Amino acid sequence: MELPILYKCLADGTRLRLLNLLRDGPLCGCHFIEVLGMDQVKVSKQLNYMNRMGLLDKEREANWMIYRLAEPLDPIMATNLEAYSKGKVFVEDSERLSGLKSRLMEEGCGTNPNPIPAAVASGCCSLPGRKPELNKEKAS
Repeated sequence: MELPILYKCLADGTRLRLLNLLRDGPLCGCHFIEVLGMDQVKVSKQLNYMNRMGLLDKEREANWMIYRLAEPLDPIMATNLEAYSKGKVFVEDSERLSGLKSRLMEEGCGTNPNPIPAAVASGCCSLPGRKPELNKEKAS
């Protein structure tokens, strides 16, 4: 990847937060919305931009879109993400993601250590207060 493109992606705070959350594995679009407290349009716009630039891969799983860091991970991006991960906002985001994963595990949405894809596959990919049938109509 060309450095100007990489640094353009890393120069945006929202994109950095999204990338930081993906360091631990793939996530569904709705999980970013819940963890970051941002609206769906803003999250989707940034995820799609990073996918077009080659930083992310995405795949549809049932009604949901799953995002992951593109492989092989650029060493410059890996170094930058590691450095940013210690910042207060990134630590707080990671803690909220851990809480979400714990909640999904308690709700029986999978038993693997990274329950997000299992949660999506089992249909329990939902935001608090939403009815499951609404999530099936609206893909993340």
